[in-house]
Amino acid sequence: MKRLCRFLLLPILVMICSNVAAQTIHGTYAIKNVQTGMLLRIKDANNKNGTPLVAYTPTNWKCMTWDFKHIDSNTYQLKNLFTGKTFQPKAGESAAGIVLEEQPLVNAQASQQYDFILVQKNVYLIKQKGTDLFVTPVDKNGTENTGITLAKNDGSKMQQWTIYEQQPTM
Repeated sequence: MKRLCRFLLLPILVMICSNVAAQTIHGTYAIKNVQTGMLLRIKDANNKNGTPLVAYTPTNWKCMTWDFKHIDSNTYQLKNLFTGKTFQPKAGESAAGIVLEEQPLVNAQASQQYDFILVQKNVYLIKQKGTDLFVTPVDKNGTENTGITLAKNDGSKMQQWTIYEQQPTM
């Protein structure tokens, strides 16, 4: 009897665990840094290509809200609700210290894809796909309008982000 129960329970447990791991993020979210409490925003809500991605005080605005476009597994492209654009490393070059800037969304462009790696419930590392570089605020004190860059994983809360649903009206 015990063997039969184990035999029947194992596939159910595997199915439940795989569903938990395979959950995708759908909808529009603010992306908040764990250490600074600041959100990702396109500086000054400017829609000009090359505008830097910055840290900003949490506000329910479209320029601080991102539509998660699921690519595969835990990989997403993020579309800003206000500009309709995304962000990528400046000049398309992925390297530590490179700042992130606004650019038009291009399907399947690796420099615009990010892996959301679950650290704990609703806390993520955001890694640029295909690299070992993580989205990181420049200023550890959370000064408004300071840049966002790519950096190697340093294990700090500076590289941890939470997301929460946001439905802005302006």
